[in-house]
Amino acid sequence: MFSVCINGTPHGFFKGARGLQQGDPMSPFLFVLVMEVLQLMLQQLIEQDARFSFHWHCKELGLFQLCFVDDLLLFCKADVASVTIFKRGLDEFSKLLGLHGNPQKSQLILYRSAHGLRGSLLEVLGFPEGHLLVWYLGLLLLSSRLTLSDC
Repeated sequence: MFSVCINGTPHGFFKGARGLQQGDPMSPFLFVLVMEVLQLMLQQLIEQDARFSFHWHCKELGLFQLCFVDDLLLFCKADVASVTIFKRGLDEFSKLLGLHGNPQKSQLILYRSAHGLRGSLLEVLGFPEGHLLVWYLGLLLLSSRLTLSDC
């Protein structure tokens, strides 16, 4: 049982439970905190392992992840070493916090030139293959320039 202290005086009692209900106002805040932990873990692995290669559009910025709402996007060169580093980071994160990504809601999206490594990369992550030209939060994501016919 827990109570809330207001001005030093306990008020009311409520039972503790595990997890949050969907739509809980604390959910976005906790997501940001947890993603910060994952980002720091991945950053440390990337700095320690010289085999990691940034995606060619992201190298100059040192960008390897983006979080928005309740989604996480990871970026790297499509090679087994880089993807394995991400997988190791995700596994360590799961072991530390007991949180696991949903493989059915996760996808590996490959750039055209990486299709020769497709099988190896899919095996490392265990995610299904996805394809760009998807709508995400009302915006069209694709791997080439947006044309009038895409709109």
